Amino acid sequence: MMKKTFFGLLLVGISINQVSANTIIQGYAYANKPIDSSVIIRDANNKVLQTTTNNDGFYWQDVSNLTPPLIVFTNKNSLERKAHGDQFCNGNCLFSYVYTLQQDEKNTVNINPLTDYLTSELAKQINLIGPEKFVDNPLPTLMKDDLLKKTYNKFHLLFDKALLQIGIEDNSFDPITTNSPKTKDLLDVMLFNRGYHSATGKISETVLLDMRFRPISQDSPFDYQQAVKQQKENMNAKKRIFILGDSTASNYDKKVYPRMGWGQVFDQFINDKADTIVINGAQSGRSSRSFKTEGWFHLMKPFMKKGDYMIIGFGHNDEKCDGNNPKRGKVDVANLCTYPNDDNNQKQYPLKQESMSFQSSLEDYLTVAKELEMTPILMTPVTRFKDKNNKTAYQNQSNDPVSHMHYTANKPGFAYWGDYSNTIKHTAKVNQVTLIDLESFSIDFANQHKDDWQSYWLVIDPNDPKYPYYKNQTSGVISNPDTTHFQEKGAQAIAKIIATAINNDPKLKQDEVVDLNKINQ
Repeated sequence: MMKKTFFGLLLVGISINQVSANTIIQGYAYANKPIDSSVIIRDANNKVLQTTTNNDGFYWQDVSNLTPPLIVFTNKNSLERKAHGDQFCNGNCLFSYVYTLQQDEKNTVNINPLTDYLTSELAKQINLIGPEKFVDNPLPTLMKDDLLKKTYNKFHLLFDKALLQIGIEDNSFDPITTNSPKTKDLLDVMLFNRGYHSATGKISETVLLDMRFRPISQDSPFDYQQAVKQQKENMNAKKRIFILGDSTASNYDKKVYPRMGWGQVFDQFINDKADTIVINGAQSGRSSRSFKTEGWFHLMKPFMKKGDYMIIGFGHNDEKCDGNNPKRGKVDVANLCTYPNDDNNQKQYPLKQESMSFQSSLEDYLTVAKELEMTPILMTPVTRFKDKNNKTAYQNQSNDPVSHMHYTANKPGFAYWGDYSNTIKHTAKVNQVTLIDLESFSIDFANQHKDDWQSYWLVIDPNDPKYPYYKNQTSGVISNPDTTHFQEKGAQAIAKIIATAINNDPKLKQDEVVDLNKINQ
């Protein structure tokens, strides 16, 4: 019988309804360690079976009465998710997609971040926002070979280098159907989470990162040897500086260069003799609230130790509290929004929803820092290049300077209003933690560069052959400047401002984690 493999799914010359007795699926559920979880199997007719893994993450299930394709996934919190709707997985839900099966045999179906990535990419091919949607939507019974092959090929672009580094030279290797101890070597030095679909507020695609929270992509294939080194440094360095924040600080893929977050370049100012590393976990589009609920803080916490720094820099997305915004106002309020303190510095939040208080959300991080005996640093958000009228500063013959804009006013759509920067300052004061007033520092910087600001913020010539990504972009280009995000020079300037503030703080300066000579270069 002719057989061929795409995406690790064995395509056998039988119809989808010919699966007979004693057709088994079995495999290992693993992500950094064996997964102790339910395994849920759903077929093309929406029949569902459930089993559990053992201590090794191994599961076994007779699927003779099911009709492929199957979606197979782990779910520690299946009952909770059913009770509360579509919750974030926080790294607990992992998927495999099985197009067809070998009848009367044992079929290997592993479940891990690599199989999840394949399932996620397959979901994209049929216009689903992520593998979670296979739970809610009919499973496609006729999947074209070219779609499967395209997904399989993309996987190998990202992981063939790493596979060779661990001694797997088979270019048809598939994490779903291959049981190899070497696969665990990869999984042990890889971070996994889910993306966020901003238009709907739903869980989206698979996100895979190296041990410094840098995205794995076609432009940055996974380097196993580098990840092993990163893991050792993460655990063995004398100190770690953790950056919690949003898109102004986050790591960006090479394809969007020169766009950069300040956290991406912050290690350029670290003292080489201090044995200190930077772990930049900042993520685009996240607020102080969603950074927790989506599991990003959960990923960072295992690396945190006594004496480490925790830089907490939120505000840009916490402000998204306009329920009347026609594009995604209700979604933003439900998932991102936190409310600032009032003019008397009293917390504001809906009844029994204190997690929507900006101060309370920030204090969650301070509580962890205190428990772990870390040094927290609260930071006001970096300025946008906007004037008091919320327009791009110094444009159209205006001399209005860059101004403080991190507040919400009493307008329809806002349940509460107030000043986000002042809330951060108050939170730092009442909790007696270090404050870096980055907004004030960056406003001063912006107004000093009113004539060359486009060299710092993201304003790219779309016809510049050095930056092909921007040729077809509608934002971050000369015709539509991005007044929030930075290119490399701007990211370095903001990182330098923060490093200088750390060096100027008497309590922080004594650790000598930043290098004054690098700051002064």
